[in-house]
Amino acid sequence: MNTKNNQRTRLSKILLKNALMDLLGEKGSVTKISVRELCEHADLNRSTFYAHYSEPKELLEEVENELLEATQDHLKKIGAENDLGAHRYILSFLMYIKENDKPFRTLLVDSADPAFRSKFMQQSIIQFIENLDMVLPKELEQYIYSYILNGSTGVIIQWIRSDYCVDEGVLVDLLFSINQSALVNLDIKPRI
Repeated sequence: MNTKNNQRTRLSKILLKNALMDLLGEKGSVTKISVRELCEHADLNRSTFYAHYSEPKELLEEVENELLEATQDHLKKIGAENDLGAHRYILSFLMYIKENDKPFRTLLVDSADPAFRSKFMQQSIIQFIENLDMVLPKELEQYIYSYILNGSTGVIIQWIRSDYCVDEGVLVDLLFSINQSALVNLDIKPRI
């Protein structure tokens, strides 16, 4: 009996998460989504929603955390492949984003939640910066990371927004070219 309830709970949560992603894509903000709309879209009762969440924002936070965790796991997995160079590492990361278009498009582009973008930058992009294996002057380190983080995230968001009209390999080259140009002007050379 417990297994049946666990399956039912998992299914209900999946339906609610899918409904949330659809509605976020349409409305752009969780504040514009009511519990009633979520439940109608998921074809569930409101009591089912309230059995798991107190408000749509709580559901959104769970979806965001799951995506960040899955992304982190993917990045750790590809980072563990020691012979994988920085170009291939970032290429794999971009392919992962493209393969998981709906959640990334919804959370990074459609809903444009600055808090999620910040978490995404801090937890995801920082790993590919670490793979650049740069020696940075301590007094400039945070500024350089901020520049690379914000610029790279902006390029990735534009890539998603344009429906991936640029090949992943071309985008990797662009990211490296832009960031290397900035670093070379500071006389900082990443070990690639």
